Amino acid sequence: MEEGKLYSNQEGNKVVYPSKVGWELLLPIIIIYGFLIANSFDKDSLLGFTILIGSLIFLVVLFYSISYEVTDEVLTVISFFFIKKNILIKDITRIVESNNPISSPAASLDRLEVYYGKYSSVIISPKDKMGFIAHLKRLSPSIQVELKKKK
Repeated sequence: MEEGKLYSNQEGNKVVYPSKVGWELLLPIIIIYGFLIANSFDKDSLLGFTILIGSLIFLVVLFYSISYEVTDEVLTVISFFFIKKNILIKDITRIVESNNPISSPAASLDRLEVYYGKYSSVIISPKDKMGFIAHLKRLSPSIQVELKKKK
């Protein structure tokens, strides 16, 4: 089991859980871009080729930039290094294992849906799902967890 990385900051300790990157999402993008890049060799457009390579690199970096930081009081969902969503851990009511393909800060279809507040939720995909859940349960034992049964 891979664990999050522990960091210290002014507010205390924080643990960073990187997102799991699933090939089921990344591979189709690479195949499509590979096809487009291969077809761009027929044309004399260096600009088009550069735009394709740049946008492919952007998407791959986007996938690998998603992470989840847990401090004693806040879960922070980070996308592309600077887009952050803060969720108070005391507001988290339940965590449900999911394969929902809806757009979210999750780079894999092996996901968790975190419910907080009255009607809000966010879908995430930490590499170390069980460590992530255990960490949140230690901070707020009232969180309900619903995992799918293994076959």
